[in-house]
Amino acid sequence: MQKHYDLTVIGAGSGGLVAATSAKRAGLSVALLEKNKIGGECLHTGCVPSKAFINSAKVYAAARKTNLLGLPSFVEKDKFDFSKVMEHVDSVVQHIYKDENPEVFRKQGIDVYVDKSGAQFINNKEIKIGDEIISAEHTIICTGSSPKRIDAVDIQFLDNENFWEIRKQPKNILFVGGGIISAEIGQSLKHFGSKVTIIDHNQRILKVVDNEITDVLTKKFFEEGIELIANAEVESFKKEDDLIIAQIKTADNKIIIKEFDSVFLTAGRIPNTNGMNLENAGVQYSSRGIIANEFYQTTAENIYACGDVTSKFKFTHAASYQADICLHNIINGNSKRMDEKIVPWAIFTDPEIAHTGLGENDARNIYPKINVFKVDATIDRFITEGKTTGFLKVIFDDKNNVVGADAIGANAGEWIQIITVAIKNNIPIEAMADTIFIYPTFAEIVKKSFTRFQRSLKQK
Repeated sequence: MQKHYDLTVIGAGSGGLVAATSAKRAGLSVALLEKNKIGGECLHTGCVPSKAFINSAKVYAAARKTNLLGLPSFVEKDKFDFSKVMEHVDSVVQHIYKDENPEVFRKQGIDVYVDKSGAQFINNKEIKIGDEIISAEHTIICTGSSPKRIDAVDIQFLDNENFWEIRKQPKNILFVGGGIISAEIGQSLKHFGSKVTIIDHNQRILKVVDNEITDVLTKKFFEEGIELIANAEVESFKKEDDLIIAQIKTADNKIIIKEFDSVFLTAGRIPNTNGMNLENAGVQYSSRGIIANEFYQTTAENIYACGDVTSKFKFTHAASYQADICLHNIINGNSKRMDEKIVPWAIFTDPEIAHTGLGENDARNIYPKINVFKVDATIDRFITEGKTTGFLKVIFDDKNNVVGADAIGANAGEWIQIITVAIKNNIPIEAMADTIFIYPTFAEIVKKSFTRFQRSLKQK
């Protein structure tokens, strides 16, 4: 007999798990469908392994600078073993996965279907997975995205999925694309001793980041010995023995030939829409993903979508937040949206980069006048840690309400969250300036930005 559910969730990544567990708590009968492993990209090939890898690299880099802190110089007792780092990363993933495997969710009363064939729509209410056909009143699609790949017969390119399988350290690696993954993983590999080159067709790496912040990170990369080649394209790759020969064309039409033992592709992502037979359900999509309205409802009224498969905000926390919106709108009717002007994010380089609300350029396009106030990362906690590289830039509108911020500095992703709360809740600068912050903390830089800005207004 065919099983019927109030809600079917397709994709068990961050968005899917939030949708399924929240729906179950709300009293709905739920089926969770996945073609690979519960946890999705974030757990297995994205956020979790990358942050474990980055942490190991930061600790290793810091250990080699102990003499700067008045400590004995670091001496390696054992020879550095890259494979042990990767095994550690895998152990972190498995530790989290034990709390996110199918049985964990079945015990919560969620029916979990895992089959490599994935979910396939028969119509807008019936779905086939493996040998099973189930039906549901509503469906939320949370299938995520995958890295763009280049087909090559004799070259095994790396990407954020297969990188975690390697155990041999790349000695000389090229990152194609100057985005977040290249910056994070590239810098970490440099800390481990790899020679790292990053090439990008834009004028600078991290084009989504504030220009001043990119300048700070670019200088840091230069000091660390990371080679950046901007305004350039790779015209071809060729394999010769154990080397990959890259022919690079620069903006002034010069041809550069470089040899690498590894090439990591970070040239964008593709929404995971293939194989679901979305046409059968009346769900429209394009190369950019599933088409959905402001409520994350697709062109099929009873089907919603969230996360990478439909959104330009390709962050785990964005997918989770959107999943809650989808469920709210299914239960209560379309009434909840995501304020796209307040989406915080961070890049876990050293120093860390963070953003919330509007950037300076976007704010100038919206408001007749803005005030931009910057505080350097030279307050006491940054000094005691020896981490004074960076700043916090806060953007105020024409009425002196905070509307955005960009930051680079130690733990920037942590303290910029305070500004996210201020923006979302329309907290006036006087209230922020009058709030007690613990001394000495990195977050004091937030208070300084408001107190100093308030003082500057009084002086005008």
